Amino acid sequence: MSVNQAGKLRFYWIAFMTGVYTLWSCARIIIGSYVVKNYRPYIDKVLIVWARRLLGLIGVTTEVEGAKNIPDASVKRRLIVMCNHSSLYDIPISIDALQTSFRFVAKKELFNIPIFGSAIEHAEFISIDRKNHDQALKDLQRAKDKMLDGIRLWMAPEGTRSKDGRLSQFKRGGFHVAIDTQALILPIVVKDIHKVQAGDNLTLTLNQTVHVEICEPVDAAEYSTEQRKDLIKAVRSKMLIALGQNDD
Repeated sequence: MSVNQAGKLRFYWIAFMTGVYTLWSCARIIIGSYVVKNYRPYIDKVLIVWARRLLGLIGVTTEVEGAKNIPDASVKRRLIVMCNHSSLYDIPISIDALQTSFRFVAKKELFNIPIFGSAIEHAEFISIDRKNHDQALKDLQRAKDKMLDGIRLWMAPEGTRSKDGRLSQFKRGGFHVAIDTQALILPIVVKDIHKVQAGDNLTLTLNQTVHVEICEPVDAAEYSTEQRKDLIKAVRSKMLIALGQNDD
């Protein structure tokens, strides 16, 4: 298949089918929360199918390097996946690349969307209020509680999407959570995804191969709260190297 930009009709078809797949997945999650006993593995399967369908709509192939760095589920350590964020497709690509159980820390506004908001709440996603500092602290406490209950988290330490693929400055909240729960941080980078779709730009380039590099974990248990900046630097350095970028 050739690499090409989606025209208007193709774009509208992709947008429509993305909505269909997302609505169907939301319905499965909400209904499943009431009838499925072993609920978390069920959610994992729903998310993987959803991610693959969305990527299939735009013809993205995911190639993964460093899969050996993903801690096995049998390793009883809390885990936070930290990923660069430059596209609407970072989440489905992360799901497809990691093939393991984790939940997302997402902005509060997403939880206000009818059906979708209810589904991600049932799926144990964590709401974060970026505009209210006090509420954000409470949200991070909830994230810690979820981790103590066995949930692995996915966070974008940049907070918002980068428009040019360069790694933006990191927010501190996720690193507080990592230190407080003595978690492993698994840095991953999605390379050149901004060439498929970037920031708030809805232009789509089809039939791309996207490379995901999974870096070696950083153990937050080796850092104190006073060493938070050192932890941020350690994680950021791994991601910059993987991206082939300098910290300008």
